[in-house]
Amino acid sequence: MKIKNAVICAAGLGSRLGLDTPKCLVKLGKHRLIYYLLDILKDVENVRIVVGFKEEEVIAYVKNIREDVVFVRNPDYSTTSNSYSLYLGSHDLDEPFISIDGDMIIDHDNFKNFVDAIDVNEDLIAVTKAKTEDAVFAKVNETNFITEFSRKPISKYEWSGVAYFANFKVSKNGKYVYQEIEPNLPVKAVEMECWEIDTPGDLDLVMNEVSHIF
Repeated sequence: MKIKNAVICAAGLGSRLGLDTPKCLVKLGKHRLIYYLLDILKDVENVRIVVGFKEEEVIAYVKNIREDVVFVRNPDYSTTSNSYSLYLGSHDLDEPFISIDGDMIIDHDNFKNFVDAIDVNEDLIAVTKAKTEDAVFAKVNETNFITEFSRKPISKYEWSGVAYFANFKVSKNGKYVYQEIEPNLPVKAVEMECWEIDTPGDLDLVMNEVSHIF
């Protein structure tokens, strides 16, 4: 199906990565991380990026790739979470949208499969095989619906940071996106091959195992 709107949350400090640069500007291969996200969203008409930490660097880099991106500022990035960034980026949208964390690398074909699995009127969450150092595990039942999120290893899957929201509104005071979703469980899930880069260990994993993507 044709996706019209996408919100990338890229405002955070990324302090655990220890690079003093926005995580979306981490270089992988020839390009920065945000380049690959914009590439998989090239057919999406309205792309919004929520910026905060060193926003000028992010804006300058992105404008060289795609001039029509809408930037949404989160001036409170150092004291708020990605849930608040997603609220800022989506609260005025009256249409469905895809939400993507800005610190991800996603297999192109897997993202296409995710889009193909979307039912326009139904929320859809991407889960991935658990591999990050700070995973939020997602329990998926036999009919491919998420029934529970947990910091404990209750499943082989984790919350990926990618979702399609058809009827979902993020609250202004939420902490984490998955916690915002919890009251609406069960929610349909689809598996996606993707990697979050949140720690040096996550970055090493990506550099060593998935260089075919970049």
